Amino acid sequence: MAIHPQDDVETKHLGSVFWKKAWDIRIFGILLVVAGVFDFLWISAYPNYALKVFGTTFEGVTGEIVKYQHPLIHVLLGYGFWRQRRWAFYGYLLYLALGCLSEVVTQLMGGFHSTRTTMIVISLVFGSYIMLRRSAFHLSKEAG
Repeated sequence: MAIHPQDDVETKHLGSVFWKKAWDIRIFGILLVVAGVFDFLWISAYPNYALKVFGTTFEGVTGEIVKYQHPLIHVLLGYGFWRQRRWAFYGYLLYLALGCLSEVVTQLMGGFHSTRTTMIVISLVFGSYIMLRRSAFHLSKEAG
């Protein structure tokens, strides 16, 4: 029988290391950055797209700022999640609350949309997970 060094490592131990090092939060940070890049590319590919915020669309320079703030926010939050920064935790919760509220107002004004409603529910479930993992954002120092 061959002896493998990995035989000594318990799965339970790997799970606790994964949890303590907050790799779930870091992976989510990577996904936020990727989402931000894809958002930017999508918005650039469809310049006539008008994002609804609180049931309203904006035109001109204001419309461009409103559209491009979302990819920027995703990338910034992704960086903060990767570095486990406290500001990213609070920023994510604020972005989640404003995003869900905006979508509810948009649906009240423009009609129910099942896909968007599903996204609200999924976002709130994921937000609950982030709340559960809030201690992970206090592992790193704010400076550096």
